[in-house]
Amino acid sequence: MAGVTDSVFRRIILRMGGCGLVSTEMTNAASVSPKALKRHHLLDFYPEERPLTMQLSGNEPDLVAFAAASVEQLGADIIDINCGCPSPKVTGGGHGSALLKDLPKLGQVLRAVKAAVNVPVTLKFRAGWDEARLNFLETAKIAEDAGIAALALHPRTKEQAYKGQADWSRVAAVKQHVGIPVIGSGDVADAMDALIRLRDSGADGVMIGRAAMENPWIFMQIAQLRSGVPMFEPTPADKLAFLQTYVDLCLAEMPERLALNKLKQMIGQFAVGLPGSASVRASVHRSSSVDNARKALEQFFDPYMVAVV
Repeated sequence: MAGVTDSVFRRIILRMGGCGLVSTEMTNAASVSPKALKRHHLLDFYPEERPLTMQLSGNEPDLVAFAAASVEQLGADIIDINCGCPSPKVTGGGHGSALLKDLPKLGQVLRAVKAAVNVPVTLKFRAGWDEARLNFLETAKIAEDAGIAALALHPRTKEQAYKGQADWSRVAAVKQHVGIPVIGSGDVADAMDALIRLRDSGADGVMIGRAAMENPWIFMQIAQLRSGVPMFEPTPADKLAFLQTYVDLCLAEMPERLALNKLKQMIGQFAVGLPGSASVRASVHRSSSVDNARKALEQFFDPYMVAVV
């Protein structure tokens, strides 16, 4: 969710309701100095976003521990260590899923971070580097022994990236293997699917990423299903309003160029649920200004708005 789970997106999601915890984008442990923070703003947040997890990546125990202590001072309520990102750019530096190939080093990182902070420390990880090296149970136990407060497992391997199916039986196995809370992640399609996966795996929670870009109402819908109330179904007007609010908030936080890029990234996953949605994505991606992008959105949604009326 790099580039997505910034303060703007988190605040929109939280205002809709149903989401119990949000996280910052993954931040390299080497990039938490005051100078670096002024440049990338990855750890900026508002009080209304709390409780807030700040997620770090890194493979040098002392460096990650120092970064963890620094982000605790910034206001992190929870510090999450990323051992799940499959990006070659990240794993090439020994971060993210690369630590699954060196569990002793991972243990050192976790123990160093735990000793450096007072807030809870969690771990997000994958099932292993590849199918020949599945070590999720061992990873989970190492984390528990290091004093990690909770685990979030994306049950694909690094080599799978986001291809194939997320095997939630691995989430269930981890839940049986450790005594700390376990959160499952991966392939949650909709609100009902989230509840089914929670029930079948026995997990303590579900982590949702890409599905929230496609359907930002998913957390609210999950809460409604759990409460037994009718589930909200967004109309075309709701979808247009969401995109307009999103870009307005982006413009209030950043230069127009960056706001436009955010909208282009969002529209690439946004599930408008209407025929011909590929055309509006293409139009937004071709836009050279926010105004042009707004017009493309309004032109696309206008026929559906009339049809609904």
